[in-house]
Amino acid sequence: MNISVTVDPLEWQISQDTANSIVAWLANTIGAAESVLRVPDTGHDKRLFFKVVFCLYMLSALARLVSGLTVAYAGIFFA
Repeated sequence: MNISVTVDPLEWQISQDTANSIVAWLANTIGAAESVLRVPDTGHDKRLFFKVVFCLYMLSALARLVSGLTVAYAGIFFA
């Protein structure tokens, strides 16, 4: 199978405005997440704190499940 790449990724360039927009979006997203998570972190709202802990735990369990399924898939089909 011969695949040729017509565009060299090392030559990709973006404008300064695009780079600034990407960095600004990333900074705003991180700042918003920080401000939302600061409330349960202070301990003033225990119920919200436990909701966040539960959600993070469930995301962790889901990630472990997906990782386990990936390993099982690789073991079955590539062994």
